[in-house]
Amino acid sequence: MRRASSLLAFAALFITAIVGITYAIRRAAEQHRVHATPPHLKDSEDGLAPSGWRYNKDDPKTNRPVVRLYASSMRVTNNPSAFELHGVALKLYNKKDANYTYIKAENAHFEERSEVMKSDGPVSIVMNVPVDKDAENKDELAKRVQVQTSGVTYDTKTLKAQTDQLATFIFPNGSGKAVGVEYDPNTKLLHMKSQVVLDRNGMHVETSDLIFNEAEQKIYLSPWSKLQRQTMNIQAQKSVVTLIDGKVHQIDSEQPKGTDDRKGRHVEYSADQMVAHFDDDGNMTEVLGSHHARVLSSQERAQTVITGDQADLHFELEQKAGKDTPDSYLQSVTASGNAVAESSPIEQPGVTPTETRILRSETIDLDMKPGGQEVQEIRTLQKAQLEFKPNRPEQVHRVLDSSKMRIVYGAHSYVDTFIGWNVATRTDKPVTPGQKKAPSPAFTWSDDMTAKFQPNSSEIDHIEQRGNFRYQEGTRKASSNKAILEQKINRITLIDRAKVLDDTGSTSGDLIVMDQSNGDMDVTGKVFSVRAPEKNQKPGTSMLDETQPLQAKADKMRSRDDNSNIFYDGNVVMWQGANRITADKIEINRDESVLHASGNVISELVDNQKSAPPPDGKAAAPAANPIYTTVKAPDLIYHDDTRVALYSGGVTLLRNTMTVTSKELRAFLTPKANNNSGDSSLDHAFADGNLVVVDVLGPNHTRTGCADHGEYYTKADKVILSGGQPQIVDNIRGITKGPKQITYFSGDDRLMVEGEYQKPAFSKMIKK
Repeated sequence: MRRASSLLAFAALFITAIVGITYAIRRAAEQHRVHATPPHLKDSEDGLAPSGWRYNKDDPKTNRPVVRLYASSMRVTNNPSAFELHGVALKLYNKKDANYTYIKAENAHFEERSEVMKSDGPVSIVMNVPVDKDAENKDELAKRVQVQTSGVTYDTKTLKAQTDQLATFIFPNGSGKAVGVEYDPNTKLLHMKSQVVLDRNGMHVETSDLIFNEAEQKIYLSPWSKLQRQTMNIQAQKSVVTLIDGKVHQIDSEQPKGTDDRKGRHVEYSADQMVAHFDDDGNMTEVLGSHHARVLSSQERAQTVITGDQADLHFELEQKAGKDTPDSYLQSVTASGNAVAESSPIEQPGVTPTETRILRSETIDLDMKPGGQEVQEIRTLQKAQLEFKPNRPEQVHRVLDSSKMRIVYGAHSYVDTFIGWNVATRTDKPVTPGQKKAPSPAFTWSDDMTAKFQPNSSEIDHIEQRGNFRYQEGTRKASSNKAILEQKINRITLIDRAKVLDDTGSTSGDLIVMDQSNGDMDVTGKVFSVRAPEKNQKPGTSMLDETQPLQAKADKMRSRDDNSNIFYDGNVVMWQGANRITADKIEINRDESVLHASGNVISELVDNQKSAPPPDGKAAAPAANPIYTTVKAPDLIYHDDTRVALYSGGVTLLRNTMTVTSKELRAFLTPKANNNSGDSSLDHAFADGNLVVVDVLGPNHTRTGCADHGEYYTKADKVILSGGQPQIVDNIRGITKGPKQITYFSGDDRLMVEGEYQKPAFSKMIKK
């Protein structure tokens, strides 16, 4: 389509030739009327000029040639008055005399009555021949523009010229043709009526009807048109070509459909209206589609369709070695007005299809890599939504909303990186075999998000969300300053102020790592966990206080097997209400109902003192002050089913005024029943190995008991010492030894000694 105005003007050149011929004939007719025989013709019966006929016209001012006409023969008839020329050759010189147009016609017939001139035979035109060159020379002819037609009619009254025959155009870089041509010099309209084909500098144009308005410098193609250049094709209904300085500047089309097929890539674009812009060399640089605009880009493994109210396609030129003209390839696409970009996988044998990705925004920008073979980037600068639609039953359905986003592609148009700002996501998991209903949807929110994809794959490798991250799935929630999801291993890492919670409790720390496949969780740094009392818990399944939330602090925490095994490590503090345990490490096995604490273990249990019911009409008496039982040891194992806590490695028990030290101590907690479900008090304790009991009875009054084994019962405040020659030393009352067993009551002065046969008890009293 390059220099289309010149090309179309070529189709009208035969009209210019006819004008010159008509002028010459009229001059001859005037001479015929004055002279019976024209001065330059010899008399003959049939009026033919036997030796040919010539007509020359020069500019009277410059004496430069204007017209040179030659006819092999001429005949004049008087009834009706008509002129016939045969073997016509005509040269029309331009004003500066540098070039001329050469016209040849087999015949020309002019009737004065109708003032119409006809040329039924062939007419040929050669354009812009230098004055010193011969238009008949083959080498020179190959350099010039040529027009071939026949059946030309010229009306001298209206100045219109037309033919219903085939007109062809030949020029150094192309050709053209049309059937039926009409030119009106008054309106400067050239009309090619059917079967129009133009080829010029690699541009191919076809249409059914073409009108060239010389004054407007516009070409009208209807009712259909086809444009082809290199691998690009555009078909449309009505089209208008706008020219500037004889060069194609713009094409406006209705209902256009364009395609661009290259190795490894296919592009289609369409709209209700389209405007195409060209550079000075006839290369298309931009296409603007409006109303129902659509662009399809298909590669080997994926297809992307972009739609919107408007679409702006930019093309880049690439000069390749061995080619005279540059290649034009699609560089970028901008869709606006309810824009949608949908990328779907192309089925391939042995390849599992990925999800279909649908991007929605007011405006979407797409950039191609150099060469136009692969997608470089898709981005939005406004609110956008990205949907991942499953193509397999096991795939999740994910929707991502963002204030703006950017999608960067790697090799073979696979997504490499996704970046979003102010992101909210929703993930719906499919129903798996055995499930009655689908799992609860998962939601996330964050200030920004980056997703990296696996190389040469549309599968997500990992997702990183930063700034005020939040997560919710059913009753489970999480939050942190930063979160990383490793898709392949289904692991979530929460970083900085991390917290996970559900209806059973919460866990927080500096770093939380969760395995989504099995529920395992690792927490590091400033760990704090809270677990609500279990509603269906059986009596006797909590060491501390089942009516209160179980809270814990530690440096690290691990949860395994769906929270059945919990490990706390480093400066551990665990408490329920007023009851607490501190240790270097604490392990909880909920399936086996075992708690294991190790390293600097300290447990504190409080007796839940209850006041007696008040008499009728009386106020309730206040409860007595609570009594704490503190046990220190290197190691503690608590079995929930037996309600027994085993302390070992050197134990110290502190209760009220009593201190007990031993190698090992078994603490029996109060059995739980419906009437004391909140009671986690110490019921009794057995101590073994180097037992020492120190009881402070008053100011400067202590009682110290020693034995290998000891028992303490809280309700009776009773101490039983046995094994290894038990004895009690009272710093005021003296020493008591019992070969078998000594029993005393801490709350009063009662003391019972049980000896063996022939081994009497010994007592030494201190005199006052």
